[in-house]
Amino acid sequence: MKTFMEFWIQLLTNVESFAADKWNDLKQDAVEDSKKFLTEVKDDVQRWISLLAEGKLTSDDLGWLLKGKREVAQLLFLKEKGLAQPDLDKFFEGLLETIISTAFKLIL
Repeated sequence: MKTFMEFWIQLLTNVESFAADKWNDLKQDAVEDSKKFLTEVKDDVQRWISLLAEGKLTSDDLGWLLKGKREVAQLLFLKEKGLAQPDLDKFFEGLLETIISTAFKLIL
């Protein structure tokens, strides 16, 4: 198992890759919104990743907990670019997938 800091650094790298691959024309805004969201939920993510590593959470549990933080993800930079709500939802779902896949690759 990697440390949380190793996970966090890899997660930030993976978020940048996700933004470049899926949202290339809005990459910088996507990265900024993602990092803002991750910073705001970092303490929760750290606790949940620890529980995941201990086998006390499943991937579904982690996804559900992260989705519960949706209201924290204001995605202001992307909203300013005029993204419609379905596109914002699609972005958030991709961000969640990135977090979960990073956790499973590094923690388990």
